[in-house]
Amino acid sequence: MFGDIFFIIFLIVGFSYGTNIWAQTQGYSSVQTAWLYGLWAYHLLIGLVFYQYILSNGGDSYRYWTIDPENTEISSWMGFFGTGTYFMYWFNYPFSQLGGLGYFAGTILYSSLSFVGFLLVFQLISNSFNTFSKRIFSQVIVMVLFFPNVHFWTAGIGKEALLWLGLAMVLFGIHYFSSRSILIIIGLLLSLMVRPIQGLVLTIAVLLVLPFHKSLKPYRNKVFPLAIFSIFLIIAYRYIKGSLIYGFNLEWIGKLLDWQNQFLASFGGGSSVDMQRYNWIEKLITVVFRPFIWELKDFWSLAAGLENTFLVVIFCIAVYGLFYLKGRINIPLYLWIALIYGMLLSVLYSITLNNLGIIMRMKSIYLPFFIILGFYLYFEVANKKAKE
Repeated sequence: MFGDIFFIIFLIVGFSYGTNIWAQTQGYSSVQTAWLYGLWAYHLLIGLVFYQYILSNGGDSYRYWTIDPENTEISSWMGFFGTGTYFMYWFNYPFSQLGGLGYFAGTILYSSLSFVGFLLVFQLISNSFNTFSKRIFSQVIVMVLFFPNVHFWTAGIGKEALLWLGLAMVLFGIHYFSSRSILIIIGLLLSLMVRPIQGLVLTIAVLLVLPFHKSLKPYRNKVFPLAIFSIFLIIAYRYIKGSLIYGFNLEWIGKLLDWQNQFLASFGGGSSVDMQRYNWIEKLITVVFRPFIWELKDFWSLAAGLENTFLVVIFCIAVYGLFYLKGRINIPLYLWIALIYGMLLSVLYSITLNNLGIIMRMKSIYLPFFIILGFYLYFEVANKKAKE
């Protein structure tokens, strides 16, 4: 009990102090620093909500921390080392099993770790939008980084918390490539270990965009073919890995997708959708924009509906911006990576998921960047009009 209290106080005080040091290092104004502390308090608060939600409704989160009884035959920490769920067991083992920390302390730990992702994204937005107007910065940061869905799924013990951190590290490393490129490797490795398929998709997005970094321009003729070849190897690896289990043909892919949809549909519930009857456009709309505001069931579906409604508005503004700028846009490379990553995952989810609750969780870590991109295009248009 006392160990838990000490650990929680250590995290809160340590990360509060670290936030202040980060703000000073980045040269933030007093207003920006205040927003950053508000974001930290807000993230912790939603972490408490997530904690209570899991205690009341159950979920994988609790199992990740307490270690599933079916795996108790593994007696050593390194025995859990692996990808996916086993990585979660391995990551949590020193804290929950060796340190004896409770689930609440674990929730604060994950809230703290995922908040590092918000610190990095905060700086990315600060640097990107500062070229337009310092006056609108705080408004943009509030509208994007205070949306509840990403906080809810990253503030507690779960894969999304680490995936969010990994994604933020990769994007930060890309934007500050000359001095922070090591973060790309760390973020990709973390994503690959937590959920391999998302790590591979993120790797593909990085390989597609990184050759266009200005510092790599002299080597582009060599880097780009190498990147395309690496993407081919990734796709081949996934196909061979599946074929070794199901046979070297393409039929197993369709059968596996059918099984996935039937498995998710077996849970029932009001959040299931019949994706198999939808065409491709309807599937993508479902993944990116649903639940709609009229599909309300509880507070979180209301929050998600409002967030998605805002996304629809931003999407329309972005489309207008593309036409107005005649496709000649100059957005930061990290937003290109986030866009490609989100689009590829949306296509993947449209053929593998049929439950709105799961879709909300899975898309939570990349949806904020769609909104940031929409804002960026909006201010590109505003900036151009101001000069005309």
